[in-house]
Amino acid sequence: MPLMVGWFWGSFVLTVVLLLATVWMGLRGARRAHFVCVALFVAMLYVTVRLTRGLVESLDFPDDELAFHLRFAITASALLVPVLLTGLGYARWGGRKWRLWHRTAVIVFVVSVLAATATGVRMFLLVA
Repeated sequence: MPLMVGWFWGSFVLTVVLLLATVWMGLRGARRAHFVCVALFVAMLYVTVRLTRGLVESLDFPDDELAFHLRFAITASALLVPVLLTGLGYARWGGRKWRLWHRTAVIVFVVSVLAATATGVRMFLLVA
């Protein structure tokens, strides 16, 4: 069990670092680096979600806390779609509208990720 917890926290931290790098590269206008960071972030997010599923199955999280957290986690995951679509639109067609839509989608996504992270950490602390 401790090994799985260690793998989870390692992947979680790496996912957060990649998200921060993605946002930073986007704000700097480093397009190629931004695209690489996006791809690595999405891949690492997948790994982290898979490890989370294993953790949920092996630890005894309270059902109501898990359901509460999952609302935020699923919402955050779903909000990645508009981020990717508006990012592709901005990369393809450019312009102020696409940039505004993309930035708005990113802000909403990051806020939802913060909420999912807070509820997930809280839930984890309840069983630790």
